[in-house]
Amino acid sequence: MRLSRIVYCSCLVAGVAVMSIALIANAQPKPSAAQVSAKAKFKPVQSIHDMMEGQKKLWTEIREGILDKQWDEASKSAWILAEIANVNQYQHESKEYKGYARKMSSNCAKLAKLLKKREEKSAKMMVTQIGETCSACHDQFK
Repeated sequence: MRLSRIVYCSCLVAGVAVMSIALIANAQPKPSAAQVSAKAKFKPVQSIHDMMEGQKKLWTEIREGILDKQWDEASKSAWILAEIANVNQYQHESKEYKGYARKMSSNCAKLAKLLKKREEKSAKMMVTQIGETCSACHDQFK
């Protein structure tokens, strides 16, 4: 009978130890999605030069789409340009550069919506604003 008590107590102690370890392990804070993504630094797959060439191509498609009244195609190109401008902010460490890229991305998204609604006059005004952002960035960083 004494041996069964020892076995019983040993199992009880081992069970409590395992449960304690499991509770402690579960209580450890898990990294948030933001913390996980902050560790992995984003890196564009293209050089800044190649990215700018792609932007120029999209910019031409947008302007031609407005002139030819190809609203849907121009809108698609504006959305792609908005995303490329979003990625472009990772091409340079300067806060000013990143600001220009974010502004261009935001304005291209607005342009895409205007083109989808076929608001030609407002779209042309937005094209001018985007062009001014491009010029200001190029003047400072080219």
